[in-house]
Amino acid sequence: MRNEFLKFSSKRILFSTMMASTLLVGSPETVFADTNEVQEVLQNSTVKGKVVDANNEPIIGASIVIKDSSIGVISDLNGNFTLNSVSEKVTLIISYVGYKTQELPVNGKSVVNITLQEDSELLDEVVVVGYGTQKKASLTSAISQIKGEDAFKDRGTSNVSVALQGEVPGLVVTRTSTRPGSEGVAMKIRGDISVNGNSSPLVLIDGATASLDELNQMNPNDIENISVLKDASAAIYGSRSASGIVLVTTKRGKKGKAKIVYNGSISTTIDGIQTPLTNNYQWLDMFYEAKYQDARANNPTLSASEDIKDKFDWWILKPGSVMSGIDASGKSYDNETLWKAWRNGETLTLINGGKTFRYTPNQNIKDILYGQATSHKHNLSISGGDDKFGYMASVGYADNNAQLKVAEDGEKKYNARLNMDYQATKVLKLETSMAYDIRNITTPSTGVGEGWMDPWLWPIYNENGDFYDTFGNNRNPVGRLVDGGQIKNNWNTYRANLVATFDLSDYVSGLSIQGTASYKKVENSIQTSKNKIQYYDWVGNPTGNFQSPGSLSEQVKRWTSVTTGAFARYEKTFAELHKISAMVGMTAENEDYKTITASRKRGPLFEGSGLVDLDVMVSGDNNEAKGGQSSWALLSYVSRLSYNYSDRYLLELLGRRDGSSKLHPEQRWKNFYSVSGGWVLSNENFMKSLEWLSNLKIRYNYGKTGSVEGIGNYEQYATLSTGTAYFGKSMASQSTLALAGMTSASRTWETITSHDIGLDFSFLNNQLYGSFDYYSKRNNGMFIPVTYPSILGASAPKSNNGKFSAKGWEFALGWRDKIGELSYNISGFIADAKSKVIELENNENVPTPGKNSNRLIGKPRDAIYVFKTDGLFQTQAEANAYYDQYYWVDPNDHGKGVKKNNILFAPAETGTKRLRPGARKVVDLDGDGAITNDDIYYAGDAAPHLTFGLKAGIAWKGIDISAFFQGVLKQKVLRSGNHYAPWVGGTLQNTTFMGQMWSDINIPNPLDDGATNLVNTNTSTDYAIPSFDANFGKWNYQNKDVSVQDSKYIRLKSLVIGYTLPQKWTNHLALSKVRFYFSGDDLWEWTKVKDGYDPEYGEATNGTYPFSRLLSIGIDVTF
Repeated sequence: MRNEFLKFSSKRILFSTMMASTLLVGSPETVFADTNEVQEVLQNSTVKGKVVDANNEPIIGASIVIKDSSIGVISDLNGNFTLNSVSEKVTLIISYVGYKTQELPVNGKSVVNITLQEDSELLDEVVVVGYGTQKKASLTSAISQIKGEDAFKDRGTSNVSVALQGEVPGLVVTRTSTRPGSEGVAMKIRGDISVNGNSSPLVLIDGATASLDELNQMNPNDIENISVLKDASAAIYGSRSASGIVLVTTKRGKKGKAKIVYNGSISTTIDGIQTPLTNNYQWLDMFYEAKYQDARANNPTLSASEDIKDKFDWWILKPGSVMSGIDASGKSYDNETLWKAWRNGETLTLINGGKTFRYTPNQNIKDILYGQATSHKHNLSISGGDDKFGYMASVGYADNNAQLKVAEDGEKKYNARLNMDYQATKVLKLETSMAYDIRNITTPSTGVGEGWMDPWLWPIYNENGDFYDTFGNNRNPVGRLVDGGQIKNNWNTYRANLVATFDLSDYVSGLSIQGTASYKKVENSIQTSKNKIQYYDWVGNPTGNFQSPGSLSEQVKRWTSVTTGAFARYEKTFAELHKISAMVGMTAENEDYKTITASRKRGPLFEGSGLVDLDVMVSGDNNEAKGGQSSWALLSYVSRLSYNYSDRYLLELLGRRDGSSKLHPEQRWKNFYSVSGGWVLSNENFMKSLEWLSNLKIRYNYGKTGSVEGIGNYEQYATLSTGTAYFGKSMASQSTLALAGMTSASRTWETITSHDIGLDFSFLNNQLYGSFDYYSKRNNGMFIPVTYPSILGASAPKSNNGKFSAKGWEFALGWRDKIGELSYNISGFIADAKSKVIELENNENVPTPGKNSNRLIGKPRDAIYVFKTDGLFQTQAEANAYYDQYYWVDPNDHGKGVKKNNILFAPAETGTKRLRPGARKVVDLDGDGAITNDDIYYAGDAAPHLTFGLKAGIAWKGIDISAFFQGVLKQKVLRSGNHYAPWVGGTLQNTTFMGQMWSDINIPNPLDDGATNLVNTNTSTDYAIPSFDANFGKWNYQNKDVSVQDSKYIRLKSLVIGYTLPQKWTNHLALSKVRFYFSGDDLWEWTKVKDGYDPEYGEATNGTYPFSRLLSIGIDVTF
């Protein structure tokens, strides 16, 4: 009997609503099915029928629609339906979530009884695994697969890694920018597992190894699916599997007529979270406030505003400075006069030292440098096949531009691919893949963001149209970006794969053998030109210049790799219960690397010519040429044995034996393995009565993976380094040879042991589905440097004396349903990973203030240690008492000196570099009576935690809407750089501090002669009193708890709204499908960051490049 839950559509709708409120996201899916039918001859224009399941139970809410129309009905509580005024030639489409969809011609029948079959697509889905495929239902490992269409369809970005952010549980993708080609993307699977290397997973494209850069060169439209191997199942890839595996499978031709598909879109940026930097007026106010407070600190007995202003250090505004001057009328402008003129937005032309200076403070340099950027991308593919031959060919182009308006900044991508399958004989099948990817990234060589570090009070161009000089003779940001040169970073990748499979089942049932070969050539050429930039004063006289005389550098890096393999596979089912699958094989991989660099530093032969060939650079003694090459090889034997008893009990054994050229011959070979098992409880007889249960499987995986990250290709060999030393009778400089470092014959692989226990489940005909995993990993042979006494005379090699562990969990849940013609899908996941160093030989385990990158026992990588603070001093007496308690050995006798290792400023009556009202109080955490570098505490780590992805989608009558949210619910960032505190570096200021800094007085506003206040009294803030003294600013903010940002966030990663034209319309156009869509990337975010930066910006605050949002419109046409 059908479960009562499904009998009443009201309950099902209520449950759907609750799931939508809980999960938020997903994408619509079409469910396909088969049917059985009983029909009678049509006597009139009315068609009646009943929809039931395989148990003859009625299906409530099934959709019955006339094909190529909007006419349809829904089955009632008894599964019955009636369609009136139906032509005898129509075709009915019957569908219901969890069942396969049927298309049924009426053919003159008046009664149509339909039996829908359950859709097992969720469990029958084929998942790409190491060296093969498996049904999802029989997986015993933590492997997640996402379809390329689900991850990349209609997205504005053409960067594969960025599009994968938030898509897969346990796969953490981070970025630091939205700038095309310079996103700063990093990828990890289940966190760190070593302090060596970058913990990036191994990427394979159609079975051949690739780098993250190569992945991002790809055309996302070419990707069929991506599998992520997260546990010891990665052991089948041996020495590079410690950080997990990303398997990319490209599209291939399918049997059927030729299908031509065009996808195209055009995109534009709009402002996202902007860098929180001051405009001219804000900077002038903060300048005045800091100078006012510094004057008070240097003259603490003064209280009258005019007396304090008389003691101002006006810096570049003082008389005789480069900013001061006289206008055409003879009026003198300096200090407060000049400040007021700028603050009022007055345009000035001043004479100073015979030079003419122009000031235009009423402008915003951000608007001059940055604006909207337009990008477009196009993809054309053709695919098809028959019983013998299948093919898929595609070409793609993307022109992605960044927001910088004044210079070229962005990337261009060109992609071509040809995949072919050929059944040459009954025995032999050939599969080939060829791809050529080009990615050209162009940026200004002077550094985007570095040019806008001043308040921009000057014009960009002088009256002749030349780049105008500033007070530093070389600080014009637009001049640097326009004429300063370019970096052209070009990637060219060619890859070819061949697979030959011999089906020997006619000779031995279930036996096949396979040979594979792949070739890859990657070339990365980097051309860096730095041109001399000449600046001029207002009337056209040459003044200063920047990066004279100029330089040119050409670097070419080339990787060539060849991989071959041979495999034998055997599959057999015995007694209809015992399914056995076995594979044995071997692979050999070799990679050669070569680089060459040539440069000249004497400037171009013809200044301003724009020629960047080395032949036109002036020769001289400042030329350079260098290069290098290296290679490595890997030989591997692999095996897999899978056993499936009655789809209930599952067992899989994986093994791999690797030999690496990087290690000493005595330690070159290592075995890796994985053992996993699964129990499908839902297939047990005692669970059959639970009709609401579709699938329930418990699985466990244990194994060992390996790594040689962190050691070079030739560290097993002793090398000599050249140098000079003074010795001999005459003590002259002599050439020397020295041992560069010691070698080790005992160093072997890093070996990671991992455990994973998981639960897969689905209910209600697979409408509700999900999984849970808990895992732990331990690296018991981590490479670490060992410290010996300097008398050894050479550096010691890294040893396997470190230990590192990680553990975490992942939870995913989804719901899909259809109510009449409305279908929707909701899914989401949340995951976390935590790691820590267990053991380090010769490590003193002493943390230092700031971010500790690698070496702290009991803590993760990038552990943040900061000083705990307790507010701000309110009076000088309070600061003096603090000195007595923590600075002096004896507060009653200063002659006894100061406490050892204290980090406090020396006490003084005047000056800015001293503890005073508005300065920060640091807590003596260790209680030793002194403020030292030991008074720090662990404030968290910089890794993202509680990462999540949420999807929601809905489709109705050709209209589809989907939303994708992604984020991090726990992450700490310790701010550094030029703008993490007032006046600690650079001249621009962070607007976060504006009007929020400590002050025990009102500072009158000089613009209206003190009628109002520029700054009001504010002693309850946590932002210290401002000062131009950078050391004072660092005391208040550097490595303090107030500089730790909570960078958790939720971001609307993607929103897509599409419309597919009705089939009857497209048929008239001889087209199969036409779809229009609008999409938006990074449209909205919620964050806990307090200092104004985007939560993905990173820790440094040196740049000015803004985050952007992307709006796109596009079309998909299938011929």
